[in-house]
Amino acid sequence: RNEFSLFKIIFSSKWKICTGRHSLWALGSYIPEFTVVLMLDDIQVGYYDSKVNQVMRTSTASDHKAELNLGQEPVNVLRDIYSSMRKRLNLVKHRFNLTIDGVHVQQRVTGCEVLEDGQPALIMFRDGSNGQDADSLLYNMTHFTYAVREGWEIQWDALKKTSFQMLYSNIYLSFCVRTLQHFLECEKHLVMRRVKPRLRFITRQVVSGGQVTCLATDFYPRHINLSLLRDGQPVDEGSVRVGSVLPNGNGLYQVRKMLMVGEKELQRKHNYTCEAFHLSLDNRLRINWRAESSYSHRVHSISPLVVLMLAAVLLLLLVLRRKRRKERSEGVATETQEQVGESEQSDDLVTS
Repeated sequence: RNEFSLFKIIFSSKWKICTGRHSLWALGSYIPEFTVVLMLDDIQVGYYDSKVNQVMRTSTASDHKAELNLGQEPVNVLRDIYSSMRKRLNLVKHRFNLTIDGVHVQQRVTGCEVLEDGQPALIMFRDGSNGQDADSLLYNMTHFTYAVREGWEIQWDALKKTSFQMLYSNIYLSFCVRTLQHFLECEKHLVMRRVKPRLRFITRQVVSGGQVTCLATDFYPRHINLSLLRDGQPVDEGSVRVGSVLPNGNGLYQVRKMLMVGEKELQRKHNYTCEAFHLSLDNRLRINWRAESSYSHRVHSISPLVVLMLAAVLLLLLVLRRKRRKERSEGVATETQEQVGESEQSDDLVTS
Protein backbone atom coordinates (compact mmCIF):
# COMPACT_ATOMS: atom_id res chain seq x y z
CA ARG A 1 0.00 0.00 0.00
CA ASN A 2 1.16 3.57 -0.60
CA GLU A 3 -0.04 7.09 0.01
CA PHE A 4 -2.53 6.95 -2.86
CA SER A 5 -4.64 4.32 -1.08
CA LEU A 6 -5.52 7.10 1.36
CA PHE A 7 -6.98 9.15 -1.47
CA LYS A 8 -10.07 6.90 -1.35
CA ILE A 9 -10.73 8.12 2.19
CA ILE A 10 -11.08 11.72 1.00
CA PHE A 11 -13.96 10.86 -1.32
CA SER A 12 -15.79 8.54 1.09
CA SER A 13 -19.19 9.59 2.42
CA LYS A 14 -17.69 11.21 5.50
CA TRP A 15 -14.69 13.04 4.07
CA LYS A 16 -15.79 13.79 0.49
CA ILE A 17 -15.03 17.20 -1.00
CA CYS A 18 -18.24 19.19 -1.29
CA THR A 19 -19.28 21.28 -4.27
CA GLY A 20 -18.41 24.94 -3.72
CA ARG A 21 -15.32 24.13 -1.67
CA HIS A 22 -11.63 23.70 -2.34
CA SER A 23 -9.27 21.51 -0.38
CA LEU A 24 -5.61 20.83 0.24
CA TRP A 25 -4.59 17.33 1.37
CA ALA A 26 -1.27 15.88 2.43
CA LEU A 27 -1.15 12.12 1.87
CA GLY A 28 1.69 10.65 3.90
CA SER A 29 3.21 7.19 4.28
CA TYR A 30 5.89 5.91 6.66
CA ILE A 31 7.23 2.43 5.77
CA PRO A 32 9.70 3.56 7.44
CA GLU A 33 10.63 5.67 4.39
CA PHE A 34 8.67 8.90 4.68
CA THR A 35 6.82 10.22 1.63
CA VAL A 36 4.18 12.94 1.25
CA VAL A 37 2.08 13.94 -1.77
CA LEU A 38 0.17 17.25 -1.84
CA MET A 39 -3.25 17.32 -3.53
CA LEU A 40 -5.15 20.49 -4.45
CA ASP A 41 -8.72 19.19 -4.73
CA ASP A 42 -8.00 16.13 -6.91
CA ILE A 43 -4.85 17.43 -8.64
CA GLN A 44 -1.36 16.55 -7.45
CA VAL A 45 0.60 19.79 -7.09
CA GLY A 46 3.61 18.88 -4.96
CA TYR A 47 5.53 16.35 -2.92
CA TYR A 48 8.09 16.30 -0.15
CA ASP A 49 11.61 15.29 -1.16
CA SER A 50 13.35 14.00 1.96
CA LYS A 51 16.74 13.96 0.19
CA VAL A 52 16.84 17.76 -0.18
CA ASN A 53 14.39 18.44 2.66
CA GLN A 54 12.18 20.59 0.44
CA VAL A 55 8.63 20.66 -0.89
CA MET A 56 8.88 20.24 -4.67
CA ARG A 57 6.43 21.03 -7.45
CA THR A 58 5.07 18.22 -9.61
CA SER A 59 5.06 18.26 -13.40
CA THR A 60 1.31 18.96 -13.47
CA ALA A 61 1.80 22.39 -11.96
CA SER A 62 1.90 25.47 -14.18
CA ASP A 63 5.13 26.90 -12.76
CA HIS A 64 8.13 25.07 -14.22
CA LYS A 65 10.30 25.75 -11.18
CA ALA A 66 11.01 22.54 -9.31
CA GLU A 67 10.98 24.05 -5.83
CA LEU A 68 7.95 25.71 -4.28
CA ASN A 69 8.50 29.11 -2.70
CA LEU A 70 6.62 28.36 0.51
CA GLY A 71 9.41 29.11 2.95
CA GLN A 72 10.51 26.94 5.83
CA GLU A 73 7.12 26.61 7.50
CA PRO A 74 5.80 23.72 5.38
CA VAL A 75 9.03 21.79 5.93
CA ASN A 76 8.61 22.23 9.70
CA VAL A 77 5.02 21.03 9.51
CA LEU A 78 6.03 17.95 7.50
CA ARG A 79 8.74 17.20 10.03
CA ASP A 80 6.11 17.28 12.79
CA ILE A 81 3.94 14.90 10.75
CA TYR A 82 6.90 12.58 10.21
CA SER A 83 7.76 12.56 13.91
CA SER A 84 4.15 11.89 14.87
CA MET A 85 3.74 9.03 12.37
CA ARG A 86 7.01 7.42 13.41
CA LYS A 87 6.02 7.49 17.08
CA ARG A 88 2.57 6.16 16.24
CA LEU A 89 3.96 3.21 14.27
CA ASN A 90 6.42 2.33 17.05
CA LEU A 91 3.55 2.45 19.54
CA VAL A 92 1.47 0.18 17.30
CA LYS A 93 4.28 -2.37 17.10
CA HIS A 94 4.73 -2.35 20.87
CA ARG A 95 1.04 -2.54 21.79
CA PHE A 96 0.13 -5.26 19.30
CA ASN A 97 3.39 -7.22 19.61
CA LEU A 98 4.16 -7.03 15.88
CA THR A 99 7.35 -8.60 14.58
CA ILE A 100 10.11 -6.08 14.19
CA ASP A 101 11.42 -7.73 11.01
CA GLY A 102 8.09 -7.45 9.16
CA VAL A 103 7.04 -4.57 6.93
CA HIS A 104 4.55 -2.25 8.62
CA VAL A 105 2.92 0.88 7.19
CA GLN A 106 1.66 4.00 8.92
CA GLN A 107 -0.49 6.31 6.78
CA ARG A 108 -2.10 9.69 7.31
CA VAL A 109 -4.35 12.00 5.36
CA THR A 110 -4.47 15.52 6.74
CA GLY A 111 -5.61 18.82 5.31
CA CYS A 112 -8.24 21.52 5.19
CA GLU A 113 -11.16 22.81 3.16
CA VAL A 114 -12.21 26.39 2.43
CA LEU A 115 -15.42 27.79 1.01
CA GLU A 116 -15.59 29.64 -2.31
CA ASP A 117 -15.16 32.95 -0.46
CA GLY A 118 -11.95 31.66 1.16
CA GLN A 119 -13.39 31.13 4.65
CA PRO A 120 -12.19 27.98 6.46
CA ALA A 121 -14.65 25.09 6.50
CA LEU A 122 -12.76 22.33 8.28
CA ILE A 123 -9.38 20.88 9.15
CA MET A 124 -8.80 17.23 9.95
CA PHE A 125 -6.47 14.29 10.02
CA ARG A 126 -7.05 10.56 9.75
CA ASP A 127 -4.56 7.84 10.63
CA GLY A 128 -4.28 4.23 9.51
CA SER A 129 -1.94 1.40 10.50
CA ASN A 130 -1.24 -1.55 8.20
CA GLY A 131 -4.18 -0.61 5.99
CA GLN A 132 -6.77 -0.28 8.79
CA ASP A 133 -8.32 2.90 10.14
CA ALA A 134 -7.02 3.88 13.56
CA ASP A 135 -8.37 7.25 14.66
CA SER A 136 -9.23 10.71 13.34
CA LEU A 137 -9.72 14.30 14.42
CA LEU A 138 -11.97 16.85 12.71
CA TYR A 139 -12.54 20.51 13.51
CA ASN A 140 -15.40 22.07 11.52
CA MET A 141 -15.06 25.60 12.93
CA THR A 142 -17.66 24.97 15.63
CA HIS A 143 -16.50 21.89 17.54
CA PHE A 144 -13.95 19.10 17.52
CA THR A 145 -14.79 15.48 16.80
CA TYR A 146 -12.44 12.67 17.73
CA ALA A 147 -13.24 9.18 16.43
CA VAL A 148 -11.47 5.90 17.15
CA ARG A 149 -11.95 2.49 15.59
CA GLU A 150 -13.71 -0.02 17.81
CA GLY A 151 -11.21 -2.21 19.59
CA TRP A 152 -8.37 0.22 18.99
CA GLU A 153 -6.26 0.32 22.14
CA ILE A 154 -4.20 3.41 21.35
CA GLN A 155 -6.43 6.21 22.64
CA TRP A 156 -5.78 9.74 23.81
CA ASP A 157 -6.34 11.07 27.27
CA ALA A 158 -8.00 14.46 27.85
CA LEU A 159 -4.66 16.32 27.93
CA LYS A 160 -3.56 14.80 24.62
CA LYS A 161 -6.83 15.73 22.93
CA THR A 162 -6.64 19.31 24.20
CA SER A 163 -3.06 19.77 22.97
CA PHE A 164 -3.96 18.49 19.50
CA GLN A 165 -7.03 20.72 19.36
CA MET A 166 -4.89 23.76 20.13
CA LEU A 167 -2.28 22.68 17.57
CA TYR A 168 -4.80 22.21 14.75
CA SER A 169 -6.96 25.27 15.46
CA ASN A 170 -4.18 27.80 16.19
CA ILE A 171 -1.26 26.67 14.00
CA TYR A 172 -2.13 24.08 11.35
CA LEU A 173 -5.41 25.70 10.28
CA SER A 174 -3.98 29.12 9.39
CA PHE A 175 -0.97 27.52 7.69
CA CYS A 176 -3.12 25.12 5.65
CA VAL A 177 -5.50 27.88 4.51
CA ARG A 178 -2.61 30.12 3.41
CA THR A 179 -0.99 27.27 1.49
CA LEU A 180 -4.31 26.31 -0.09
CA GLN A 181 -4.93 29.86 -1.28
CA HIS A 182 -1.39 30.01 -2.71
CA PHE A 183 -1.99 26.86 -4.75
CA LEU A 184 -5.41 28.08 -5.87
CA GLU A 185 -3.84 31.23 -7.26
CA CYS A 186 -1.19 29.24 -9.13
CA GLU A 187 -3.45 26.46 -10.40
CA LYS A 188 -6.83 28.16 -10.82
CA HIS A 189 -6.77 27.43 -14.57
CA LEU A 190 -6.99 23.74 -13.62
CA VAL A 191 -9.23 23.61 -10.55
CA MET A 192 -11.62 26.35 -11.71
CA ARG A 193 -12.26 24.89 -15.16
CA ARG A 194 -15.62 23.50 -16.19
CA VAL A 195 -15.74 20.74 -18.81
CA LYS A 196 -19.15 19.47 -19.95
CA PRO A 197 -19.80 15.73 -19.80
CA ARG A 198 -20.57 13.65 -22.88
CA LEU A 199 -23.38 11.11 -22.53
CA ARG A 200 -24.05 7.95 -24.48
CA PHE A 201 -25.85 4.64 -24.13
CA ILE A 202 -24.02 1.33 -24.50
CA THR A 203 -26.20 -1.75 -24.99
CA ARG A 204 -25.34 -5.40 -25.32
CA GLN A 205 -27.29 -8.63 -25.39
CA VAL A 206 -26.95 -11.16 -22.59
CA VAL A 207 -28.55 -14.55 -22.00
CA SER A 208 -31.45 -13.22 -19.92
CA GLY A 209 -32.11 -10.11 -22.03
CA GLY A 210 -29.91 -7.05 -22.32
CA GLN A 211 -27.61 -4.73 -20.42
CA VAL A 212 -28.19 -0.98 -20.73
CA THR A 213 -25.32 1.29 -19.67
CA CYS A 214 -25.43 5.06 -19.33
CA LEU A 215 -21.90 6.46 -19.65
CA ALA A 216 -20.84 10.01 -18.78
CA THR A 217 -17.29 10.82 -19.77
CA ASP A 218 -14.78 13.68 -20.20
CA PHE A 219 -16.11 16.02 -17.49
CA TYR A 220 -14.56 18.18 -14.78
CA PRO A 221 -14.86 18.67 -11.84
CA ARG A 222 -15.54 15.13 -10.71
CA HIS A 223 -18.84 15.89 -8.94
CA ILE A 224 -21.77 14.77 -11.10
CA ASN A 225 -25.32 13.54 -10.56
CA LEU A 226 -26.20 10.80 -13.05
CA SER A 227 -29.75 9.40 -13.22
CA LEU A 228 -31.41 6.64 -15.22
CA LEU A 229 -35.11 6.97 -16.11
CA ARG A 230 -37.63 4.57 -17.63
CA ASP A 231 -40.51 6.27 -19.45
CA GLY A 232 -39.74 9.44 -17.53
CA GLN A 233 -39.73 7.79 -14.09
CA PRO A 234 -36.59 7.07 -12.02
CA VAL A 235 -35.44 3.46 -12.18
CA ASP A 236 -35.33 1.69 -8.82
CA GLU A 237 -31.80 2.27 -7.49
CA GLY A 238 -31.73 -1.27 -6.15
CA SER A 239 -31.70 -2.63 -9.70
CA VAL A 240 -29.05 -0.20 -10.97
CA ARG A 241 -25.35 -0.92 -10.68
CA VAL A 242 -23.46 2.33 -10.10
CA GLY A 243 -19.78 2.56 -10.98
CA SER A 244 -17.23 4.72 -9.22
CA VAL A 245 -16.13 8.05 -10.64
CA LEU A 246 -12.86 7.16 -12.39
CA PRO A 247 -10.10 9.25 -13.99
CA ASN A 248 -10.05 9.23 -17.78
CA GLY A 249 -6.27 9.53 -17.98
CA ASN A 250 -6.50 13.03 -19.48
CA GLY A 251 -7.30 14.99 -16.33
CA LEU A 252 -11.05 14.43 -16.80
CA TYR A 253 -13.45 11.86 -15.32
CA GLN A 254 -15.99 9.20 -16.26
CA VAL A 255 -18.77 7.33 -14.51
CA ARG A 256 -21.44 4.84 -15.57
CA LYS A 257 -24.74 3.33 -14.46
CA MET A 258 -25.76 -0.15 -15.63
CA LEU A 259 -29.21 -1.76 -15.73
CA MET A 260 -30.06 -5.37 -16.55
CA VAL A 261 -33.24 -5.54 -18.65
CA GLY A 262 -35.19 -8.79 -19.09
CA GLU A 263 -36.35 -10.06 -22.47
CA LYS A 264 -40.02 -9.38 -21.68
CA GLU A 265 -39.19 -5.84 -20.65
CA LEU A 266 -37.27 -5.31 -23.90
CA GLN A 267 -40.33 -6.38 -25.86
CA ARG A 268 -42.35 -3.63 -24.16
CA LYS A 269 -40.07 -1.08 -25.89
CA HIS A 270 -39.67 1.28 -22.93
CA ASN A 271 -38.00 4.63 -23.44
CA TYR A 272 -34.85 4.98 -21.31
CA THR A 273 -33.32 8.34 -20.45
CA CYS A 274 -29.84 9.13 -19.13
CA GLU A 275 -29.79 12.44 -17.26
CA ALA A 276 -26.80 14.35 -15.91
CA PHE A 277 -26.47 17.39 -13.63
CA HIS A 278 -23.04 19.04 -13.58
CA LEU A 279 -21.47 22.39 -12.67
CA SER A 280 -20.54 22.97 -16.32
CA LEU A 281 -24.19 22.77 -17.42
CA ASP A 282 -26.77 25.57 -17.28
CA ASN A 283 -29.46 22.89 -17.40
CA ARG A 284 -29.67 19.12 -17.25
CA LEU A 285 -28.22 17.05 -20.09
CA ARG A 286 -30.34 14.18 -21.46
CA ILE A 287 -30.13 11.42 -24.03
CA ASN A 288 -32.76 8.77 -24.87
CA TRP A 289 -32.69 5.14 -25.98
CA ARG A 290 -35.50 2.79 -27.03
CA ALA A 291 -35.10 -0.98 -27.25
CA GLU A 292 -36.42 -1.30 -30.80
CA SER A 293 -33.80 1.06 -32.19
CA SER A 294 -30.82 -0.70 -30.69
CA TYR A 295 -30.85 -4.23 -32.15
CA SER A 296 -28.37 -3.37 -34.90
CA HIS A 297 -25.96 -1.92 -32.35
CA ARG A 298 -25.96 -4.82 -29.92
CA VAL A 299 -22.95 -6.98 -29.34
CA HIS A 300 -24.32 -10.51 -29.71
CA SER A 301 -22.68 -12.93 -27.33
CA ILE A 302 -21.79 -16.50 -28.37
CA SER A 303 -22.59 -19.29 -25.94
CA PRO A 304 -19.70 -21.42 -24.60
CA LEU A 305 -21.24 -24.54 -26.20
CA VAL A 306 -21.10 -22.98 -29.65
CA VAL A 307 -17.48 -21.95 -29.06
CA LEU A 308 -16.55 -25.53 -28.08
CA MET A 309 -18.31 -26.98 -31.14
CA LEU A 310 -16.50 -24.57 -33.47
CA ALA A 311 -13.17 -25.43 -31.83
CA ALA A 312 -13.86 -29.18 -32.26
CA VAL A 313 -14.73 -28.73 -35.96
CA LEU A 314 -11.58 -26.71 -36.58
CA LEU A 315 -9.47 -29.32 -34.80
CA LEU A 316 -11.03 -32.12 -36.87
CA LEU A 317 -10.39 -30.23 -40.11
CA LEU A 318 -6.78 -29.68 -39.07
CA VAL A 319 -6.28 -33.42 -38.34
CA LEU A 320 -7.85 -34.43 -41.69
CA ARG A 321 -5.67 -31.94 -43.56
CA ARG A 322 -2.49 -33.27 -41.98
CA LYS A 323 -3.59 -36.84 -42.69
CA ARG A 324 -4.16 -36.06 -46.37
CA ARG A 325 -0.78 -34.36 -46.62
CA LYS A 326 0.85 -37.43 -45.08
CA GLU A 327 -0.95 -39.77 -47.51
CA ARG A 328 0.08 -37.65 -50.46
CA SER A 329 3.68 -37.63 -49.28
CA GLU A 330 3.68 -41.42 -48.89
CA GLY A 331 2.11 -41.85 -52.36
CA VAL A 332 4.72 -39.64 -53.98
CA ALA A 333 7.50 -41.58 -52.25
CA THR A 334 6.07 -44.95 -53.43
CA GLU A 335 5.72 -43.69 -57.00
CA THR A 336 9.30 -42.46 -56.97
CA GLN A 337 10.61 -45.79 -55.75
CA GLU A 338 8.68 -47.63 -58.51
CA GLN A 339 10.12 -45.31 -61.15
CA VAL A 340 13.62 -45.90 -59.82
CA GLY A 341 13.07 -49.68 -59.94
CA GLU A 342 11.82 -49.57 -63.54
CA SER A 343 14.79 -47.45 -64.51
CA GLU A 344 17.23 -49.92 -62.99
CA GLN A 345 15.56 -52.80 -64.86
CA SER A 346 15.86 -50.90 -68.15
CA ASP A 347 19.54 -50.29 -67.53
CA ASP A 348 20.09 -54.01 -66.88
CA LEU A 349 18.42 -54.94 -70.19
CA VAL A 350 20.53 -52.48 -72.12
CA THR A 351 23.71 -53.79 -70.50
CA SER A 352 22.88 -57.37 -71.26
